[in-house]
Amino acid sequence: MERRPVILIMTSTGEYGNVSRAVAEAVRKEGSHNVVVLDESKYDSRTGISGIDRLMQVGDEYKLVADKRMTAGEAFRYDRASNSSGGQRRLSRRNRRIANAVKRYRPEFILALTPYACAVTSEARRKTGFFTDIIYVLNGFVVHGEGAVHDADCYIVENSEMKAALVERGVPSRKVMVMGLPFDAVRLTPIEREARKQELGLPKTPTVFLNARKSADSEELLGLLTDQGNILNTVCYTRDIKEVAALRAVADADGGGGGVIVLTKEDLFDEYLSVSDIVVTSYDPSVLYKCFKTGKSVIVAEREGSKHDKDLEYLAAQGLILRAAHNIDTVALIYKLMQTDTAAQFAEKGEERTEMFSLDNLAGYLTGYISTRSENVPSLSNRTSQS
Repeated sequence: MERRPVILIMTSTGEYGNVSRAVAEAVRKEGSHNVVVLDESKYDSRTGISGIDRLMQVGDEYKLVADKRMTAGEAFRYDRASNSSGGQRRLSRRNRRIANAVKRYRPEFILALTPYACAVTSEARRKTGFFTDIIYVLNGFVVHGEGAVHDADCYIVENSEMKAALVERGVPSRKVMVMGLPFDAVRLTPIEREARKQELGLPKTPTVFLNARKSADSEELLGLLTDQGNILNTVCYTRDIKEVAALRAVADADGGGGGVIVLTKEDLFDEYLSVSDIVVTSYDPSVLYKCFKTGKSVIVAEREGSKHDKDLEYLAAQGLILRAAHNIDTVALIYKLMQTDTAAQFAEKGEERTEMFSLDNLAGYLTGYISTRSENVPSLSNRTSQS
């Protein structure tokens, strides 16, 4: 039986919207390739924390590309210079694991889905000598600093401005593909949405979907929404089980007259999002893109000084989001969307923005990818011996 070509997906804890699973399923549906997904549990270990790991811990990946203004290579050189031999051994162990995965699966290319995954894969390739192409998907709306330009052979970006920024940093134009973001969502017609709301037991009043964060902000935002009484109802989603009791207490408090549903099941996220009228969320490209695709008005509740400021400024300038720099601003923005034609304008711009982009298109590009490297690259047998 002929062996199907393999795509090796590298990801890390900081990925958005289970993108590795979504991309893997889309590629498998094409029927021409097998997919292997490696997360940090397969190639990395947090038992010995080195300098590069401190720079790129979960929630701090943009420190490498924004705060520190380092390229991946500079960060690794810093790590080697400033850490003990134990940290260097750890780097060597990670490089070896990644190289061994390349030898084992012999992928057509490696798809990196987070800054951390791209940085460590690039470093492993430099240190161990394999020649497999790396495709890097930038899951954002602007290019952050020089650190976004790792040693990838192809870049997939959301918009033409990102492509121009990479070209300005020295990346050849032919290596940058504008393909949107790999997040799909089903758009319901108004009749379908109302029928589904009834099935889910939601009242006919406007539904606000609150994508709660693990912080006191979530409770404050929910309190502001429930204070509006029966004018609207709220669906509140949280991934933090410990936060559920506090959120339900807010929903049941005196003065909280509006109907509230607190969700914790991830498989219900898209279903309730699809029937909502307005979405309030922190910065999350997967949620934002689903809102654009389904014609939702979206308010991003993110305080000024966030590491995502540039992305949010760009999206606001494009007329795709409203930003609430303070939690109290969220209520005024909700009423603005309910009482004017602003919501329709957001729906139109979001759909126009995303209508040409889909997971299927991305999967088709990946399965048809032809290496951008020279034909003089050593054969697989030579690569294995050099590794």
